[in-house]
Amino acid sequence: REVTPLGELLASAPLLVTIDEDDGSARLAAAGAASLLSRTAAAVAEALIAGTWTRLKACEAVTCHWAYYDRSPAGRGRWCSMQVCGARAKMRRYRAK
Repeated sequence: REVTPLGELLASAPLLVTIDEDDGSARLAAAGAASLLSRTAAAVAEALIAGTWTRLKACEAVTCHWAYYDRSPAGRGRWCSMQVCGARAKMRRYRAK
């Protein structure tokens, strides 16, 4: 199925600057924080601010459309889940041999 570009997806979930009343710190939050789109926008903004944007990746499996945060030590993860997409790719490669 057709995949919506991230820019278009995030355009419908604007970010707001919120100020913590206790310590005065500022952070980005998405309007309507209950929706999945709003949580996605907040996660992208946090990754941009923290400098970890390059760790947000799309799964390399052809049939998978998931995005994930790469927590591998070297930052070279390829699949959203080693138990599902990674295992399937390794099994296909093994059977091809």
